[in-house]
Parts: sequence; structure tokens; C-alpha cells
Amino acid sequence: MKQVVPIDQVRAGMIVADHVFAPDEDNYLPIIPRHTVLTEYIIGRLWEYGVVKVAVREPGDPEDETGEELELPPIAPMLDEKLRDEAVSGIRRMFDAVGSGEENMTTAYQAVREIGEVVDRLVDTLSSESGAFVHIADLKSYDEYTYHHSLSVAVLSIAIGQNLMLSDGELRELGRCAMLHDIGKTLVPVELINKPSKLTDEEFMVIKQHPRKGYDYLKKTSIGDEKLRQGVLTHHEKLNGAGYPIGLNGNSIPLMGRIISIADIYDAVTSYRSYRAPMPPGEAIELIKSEIGRAFDYELVKAFIEKLEPHPLNTVLELSDGRRGVVIGRTGELRPVLRMLDNGEKLDLMDRGSLSLVIMKVIDGRGGKY
Repeated sequence: MKQVVPIDQVRAGMIVADHVFAPDEDNYLPIIPRHTVLTEYIIGRLWEYGVVKVAVREPGDPEDETGEELELPPIAPMLDEKLRDEAVSGIRRMFDAVGSGEENMTTAYQAVREIGEVVDRLVDTLSSESGAFVHIADLKSYDEYTYHHSLSVAVLSIAIGQNLMLSDGELRELGRCAMLHDIGKTLVPVELINKPSKLTDEEFMVIKQHPRKGYDYLKKTSIGDEKLRQGVLTHHEKLNGAGYPIGLNGNSIPLMGRIISIADIYDAVTSYRSYRAPMPPGEAIELIKSEIGRAFDYELVKAFIEKLEPHPLNTVLELSDGRRGVVIGRTGELRPVLRMLDNGEKLDLMDRGSLSLVIMKVIDGRGGKY
């Protein structure tokens, strides 16, 4: 049975019954999604966000938003907490070493080794289940944006590369490149990186130098090979030549740069920032699609979408006919299989009779949109 309890009464093992949002923030993504099993770490994060009460239920007591019993499939996170923490730690150490301008490169080299070991494990994790999708909830975190963004871009890039049938070695190099793609931002004034208002033309010109600065740093310190460094340099180039810092076009942009550019844009627009709410996953995917031929390759976008799960298991969706259902799987691109809340029947949105139905919005336990 769902109950709302004060944060000081929440304990590990309880299950979040409603999406938890940051207080006083008008955003569209929960900081903790519904059906999350609480751990001490997550409870600590809730305290840090200032959450004062949480809707929870005990293990073995599933329920839908109407209070009726509903059997839901378990969600196995792609990134366990230990791997995520190790990844973020390595990225943070690397960024701190570069930003501090240390003459002694020992810290940076050690961080590169840590990042390499994490990428190896990420590749192994994604490759062990070749049919696994990347779930949005596995990637999102609202603290330490730069570090978590680098991790998310690495996961998404590896997933794209896996769908393109890249070799194991190529996937590992791609993952390392994605982890380091924004390293040049540590050499740009932090007030510009975190500026809450629109950048001036002059400020944006400074920001646009971060791929070049990252490339120059990696080359000067002999970190990575030239292929990796070129990926860092070209992750903001566009297919039509309108990107930066060089203005390359078409296949003159290295494959790693083209892959990372898709992952980078997608994670950036779907992430919560202090100056804007995140874009819902469906809208972000449409944004990516709209740039095919201008910014992105069709085949790379196709590979990206095929590996992305915008509506994870247990998400409650509202359809164009007013009905609501819980996601229990999917059989086609972006079209999930639902268990309907009104009658418990299974509905595959790829079935001929269901193709006209449109997913109107994602519903949380309180009937709100996120």
C-alpha cells in the first residue's frame, strides 16, 4: 500500500511509489523515478535535494496509480552504482587535473587509466546483452553535470557503435574519446560554462574553442592516439559544414566525432540545468531526426534510435484515446507494449489496429507530466 512518509522515516529497501521531483523546480524529469528501490546513497541524495517527504511502498506490494494491484516486470539497471561512481570519479580527477594546470602529469595519467578501465567495463556490460536498450533512467543525474554528462555520452556512444558492429577495440577507443570529449571545457572560463543567461556572440566564440583546446591538451600530453584526439576535436562539426571549430563536412568528419555529436546533443537537451527544464525524450529524438542530413548521418541516427529506450519499463503513458497503460516491453522502434490500466489487457502499439494511437504524454503517480 502506498504511503507518504517524512524523509527521516524513509529507509533502504522501500520502493518509490511516485516520481520524486526536486522541490521548487519546474522540470519535467524526476530526480528519482517511480519504482526505484531506495538505497542509503539515494536517500542521502534526497536529503541533499531538500526533499521532505516521499511516497513509498514496501517490497512485494506493487500497485498502479489507481491503487489496483499490477504485476510489473523488474528493471535491471545497466550501470550499477559502483561502476557509475568509479566512472564519475575518474572523469572528475581528469578534469580537475587539467583545470588546475598541474605541471606534474601523474594525476592526469592516473585518471586516464581509471577512465580506460571503466570504459572497458562499460563495453563489456553493453556487449554482454547485445539486445539491451539504453534506458533514460540509467543516465540521468542532476549533480555534477559535466562529469555525468561525459559518462552518459560515453554510454550512448558505445551503444551506437555496438549497433554499427564496431569491433571490441573500436568500441573501447570510442568510449574513451567520449569520456574525454569535453575536456577542453576545463580550459574555458568557468563563468561562461555555467552562465545562466544567453551567451553573447563574443562569449560563444570562446566556448566554441573548447574542442580545439581539448585536442591541443591531449596532443601536448601524449594522451590517446591521433584518432581519439580527432574525435575530441570534431564532436561539434556538422554534416553540412556549419559546425565548429574547423567547419568540416560529410565524411571528412571522423566517425567518432559524428557518433559523439549525436550522443552529446541528446544528453545535453534531456538534462536538467539550472537555467532550463530538460526536453522530454520523445521531443529530443524528434530534434535529432530533424537534423538528419544537416548535422547528423541518417545511418548513425538510426543506430542511435534503435538502441535507445525513451519509455523504460513501468512508465505510465497516456494515449490519444485517453487511456493509460504501463510499459511492459517493446517490439518496434519507439513503440512500446503496454498493460492497460483500465482492463489489464496487453496492447502492442506496433499492431496494425494500434498504429493510429499516439503517445500523448508520460504520467507519474500523481497524474502530472514529466
